[in-house]
Amino acid sequence: MTPETSKRPIWSIMIPTYERSRYLSEAIESVLAQTSERELDRFQIEVVDNCSTNKAIESIVSQYKGKVSFYRQPKTVDIYTNWNTCIERALGIYIHILHDDDLVGAGFYHRLEIAFKTNPEIGAACCRHQHIDETGRRLKYISRLHRKKAGIIPNFIEKIAISSLFDPPAVTVKKEVYEHLGKFNAQMESSADHEMWIRIAVNYKVWFEPQVLAFYRVHNNTITSTVLSSGYNLVCARRVIQTFDRLLPSHLCWRLTKQALEECGKYGIKLAFRALSKGDLRTTCNQIREVLRSTHSLKVLSIILLVPWLAMLAFLWRAFRKIFVTIA
Repeated sequence: MTPETSKRPIWSIMIPTYERSRYLSEAIESVLAQTSERELDRFQIEVVDNCSTNKAIESIVSQYKGKVSFYRQPKTVDIYTNWNTCIERALGIYIHILHDDDLVGAGFYHRLEIAFKTNPEIGAACCRHQHIDETGRRLKYISRLHRKKAGIIPNFIEKIAISSLFDPPAVTVKKEVYEHLGKFNAQMESSADHEMWIRIAVNYKVWFEPQVLAFYRVHNNTITSTVLSSGYNLVCARRVIQTFDRLLPSHLCWRLTKQALEECGKYGIKLAFRALSKGDLRTTCNQIREVLRSTHSLKVLSIILLVPWLAMLAFLWRAFRKIFVTIA
């Protein structure tokens, strides 16, 4: 357990990374933009490298000597164990795990620190977040608005059990919460963060800040893109749902399990249609396969029947465009 001392930092911003240096400076700069020289003792900013062979990572961190520290795993571990190392090494009262390709916006730590200090009963504080592309351009996706004014999210257990509502850069957690509930469960793999948020929601109240203050980067060089193409994202999602009987209150378990499986199916179909529109039949088929393993909901099955027709339309559209470009 982390000792309470007067010199303990308020925030631990832990940045896990592995082999990727392209966006690291941007992530670090987005944090440092919210601190001043005289406030640096309030922040522990540390890059936790998963024993990369990419020497550029440590070189980048060295440019921030005195502001950002560096820790290198003695050997490469799985991504979730690296997240847990971040928690173990965190000295602050509040922990923010900021992945090396994500960003925070102005006011992120200020707003969420106010939430923690004025509401001692909360275990986590989250904000609305937006997706960005490889260049940092803001995309259309903005996470759900859970309430118009900042405050505790009502009935959060029922919401978070059905769907993973927050990407990691939008979530901050008290160190004592991890000490009480345990760290990320590596067996959940790509849904480890979702399972962690459910555990927190069952035991603590969660605060929501409606301003968009965090940015999740979408690009091909991510764990997420790999699991989507194989359909493994839905396998991991079902793994979390299978824990509901021990995680959730008994009076909610059956209903939320059914709803979560249906939502899992709907999400898989959404991903399948998106892949189909790009001509990615492999991802389309893998997602639909896992949808059928997740739920037999009539609502979901009826939507799946549209896939062959949409596949034909997508094929004809691509053929038409190819002919048109050739003629032009």
